[in-house]
Amino acid sequence: MKSSDPARALALRLLCNFESTGAPLDQCFEGLDQGLREPRDRRFARHLVLGVTRWQAQLDYILDTFTRRPLASCDPVTRQILRLGAFQLLHLDKVPERAAVHTSVELAKGHAQRGVPELVNAVLRRVAATAGAPPMPDRGADLAGHLAVCHSHPRWLVERWLARWGADDAEALLQADNQQPPLYVRQTRAGTEPPPAARPAGPVPGFFALDDSEAFFQSPGFRGGDYQVQDINAGLPVCLLQPQPGERVLDACSAPGGKTTQMAAQMQDRGLVVAADLSARRLVRLRENQTRLGLCSLRLVVEDARSGQSGPYDRVLVDAPCSATGTLARHPDVRWRKQPDQLPGLSATQHAMLCHSFDRLRPGGVLVYSTCSLEAEENTQVVERFLGATPAARLEAAAGFFPGQPWAGAYVQTLPGREPGDGCFAARIRRGAP
Repeated sequence: MKSSDPARALALRLLCNFESTGAPLDQCFEGLDQGLREPRDRRFARHLVLGVTRWQAQLDYILDTFTRRPLASCDPVTRQILRLGAFQLLHLDKVPERAAVHTSVELAKGHAQRGVPELVNAVLRRVAATAGAPPMPDRGADLAGHLAVCHSHPRWLVERWLARWGADDAEALLQADNQQPPLYVRQTRAGTEPPPAARPAGPVPGFFALDDSEAFFQSPGFRGGDYQVQDINAGLPVCLLQPQPGERVLDACSAPGGKTTQMAAQMQDRGLVVAADLSARRLVRLRENQTRLGLCSLRLVVEDARSGQSGPYDRVLVDAPCSATGTLARHPDVRWRKQPDQLPGLSATQHAMLCHSFDRLRPGGVLVYSTCSLEAEENTQVVERFLGATPAARLEAAAGFFPGQPWAGAYVQTLPGREPGDGCFAARIRRGAP
């Protein structure tokens, strides 16, 4: 059945696919251009999917207040239609109340079972009636529960962050995760003009923030290789590593390649950067960026960071796969796809990558271990365990490379809500003589 509201219909399909497969939203969005012809419809569908995903816990709590049975017991199509309607009522000022309810009922008529349109109409009208002050858990009685619903995060993550960061920084972090960040880009060549309507951003020179991402990707500057998309804090590990022209450098977990291309640019495209990754499919994107940026010093290799054999290298970057809890503003689906029982396995893999990569470093060489996680199990605990068992390894404090920065002490640790950009951890380790 062809929908008269293609943007909302596609958003419904994408949300159902995300729920059933658990695939990253980035993969779900890959067919967006083919699904909708009008740019305005594509932007709206994307906004709906990201918004419903970001606010899922809050929407479910409020909807459960007005349904006779738990939302979790509804079929996926009904559940996602209710979430879409509630999101528009609670978070989209430009969508009139009547339109939010009516379009949701029409979605139910076209895609849901018999009787669902009446349910959607009744529940969303109740949500609309309390939109100015929706029901929330009591903050005084249960701070973690209140924050988890109010800011739509898993309770286990809220409890961890309260214990780690304290109430003020934890709530600022939760709030930051629900703000749509600008597009951050890095200037790849000295002397080029900044992108149109760009503003300097972050602690590293040459990074800019943009609000109009669609126009940027069509610009001659991007297509010609003057800019690379990269978070402002994702540039910090390479700055800490300090690769030099003419050196042999290993990027042990390189895809999709933002840090890899940053290293090549910092080395003036002189020397060798071995861009290794376990996934050949993910390296395709790096190859595309290499071609667009015109870089000659990269050599792409499919290999496991726990077993690669080439070396020795002057410098090594281990940007390890992680829980990515520092990137929830850009990737709201991550909060629902990660579970606390995954952390021990991630930590074991990260430690193995760090140990093996260090063995590929020449004496006197430098390794930087980094993640986009905020969790100690993946960051300080991995590094401290490694240092305690490796006499030849010496930590070099990040504060010496970023003087006066509050996020640089023994390690780099940025925190969304306290600093702009993603959460980033990085540790600089030098290898002594054997």
